[in-house]
Amino acid sequence: MVKRQILIPSVAFPRVEERLKVFGELDIALWSPEATRRQDGTQISFSELTPEIAWIPIDMFFAGQFLEFVEVFLTTGSVKWVQACLAGTDAPPFHQIQKAGIRLSNSDSPNAGVAEYVISSVLNVVHKWPERQKQQAEQRWVQEGWREIGEMKWLVVGFGSIGGELAKRARAFGSEVVGARRTRVVDNRATKMITMAELHNELPNADIVIIACPLNDETRGLVDENFLSQMNPESILVNVARGPVVNTKALLTALDRNELNHAILDVFDAEPLDSVSPLWHHPSVTMTSHIAGAGSGITSRGDNVFIEQLTEYLAGRPLRLEVK
Repeated sequence: MVKRQILIPSVAFPRVEERLKVFGELDIALWSPEATRRQDGTQISFSELTPEIAWIPIDMFFAGQFLEFVEVFLTTGSVKWVQACLAGTDAPPFHQIQKAGIRLSNSDSPNAGVAEYVISSVLNVVHKWPERQKQQAEQRWVQEGWREIGEMKWLVVGFGSIGGELAKRARAFGSEVVGARRTRVVDNRATKMITMAELHNELPNADIVIIACPLNDETRGLVDENFLSQMNPESILVNVARGPVVNTKALLTALDRNELNHAILDVFDAEPLDSVSPLWHHPSVTMTSHIAGAGSGITSRGDNVFIEQLTEYLAGRPLRLEVK
């Protein structure tokens, strides 16, 4: 009987080695930029490399080896299913995977980190921490009040796994959380659920608007001049989705006209962000370099997702995170 071969980056293998033993007979191929080897260290020639399954752990992104690893397993022509480590699958290599007829699963492992990032960045802005630090540096004793986020209304555009994690944290503060999805659903993690077509009813009353939807033809440029004009001038916009969901020119105009209080941006049209972009030094923009999901728990959660999805795949059951 021919063993089912699975291709795993060697750097991630020690973390899941023991857990893979429960699956019995698997032909595990360990990839590194130098060579592909078996568990005993013997090298595997390209003709012997016939993986049915490939796993892209977060290590490949941290090490800058994502593109190289994808190219390797696509070249074999044998892969039937790939488990990725990110929620978004709009990058060109993922399109190549799907175009090749390979099943692809995304991951919800970054989502708890993204939710924590949103909470912390909103607190940073609402509590005016940069100003407080300046006061400390200047040895100025300033006593002033601040608004509690528990009094705020949060609107999550694209209420999925990230929205659920965010709602748990925001509601713990006492906040009201409204979730928006393309179709009407019941989701008890939110205070209220609406459809995307109903956004215009909620935007004027929202204090925090979080963009967490996938990038597609329907959401590209969603946050445009019309969207922004409906927002509360005192509100904060947070984008942890993809840069092109927000029209940057329209956003800058709204900020310059004081039609929006602040923008927290982790994603941009082009990354890295161009050095001449006005976003770098805009006083009403807080920005980070696409790291919202890079919390310390992403690696272990990603390992868990891989084992969970591998269990379902080998059993021939539906995959919870398969991208359709």
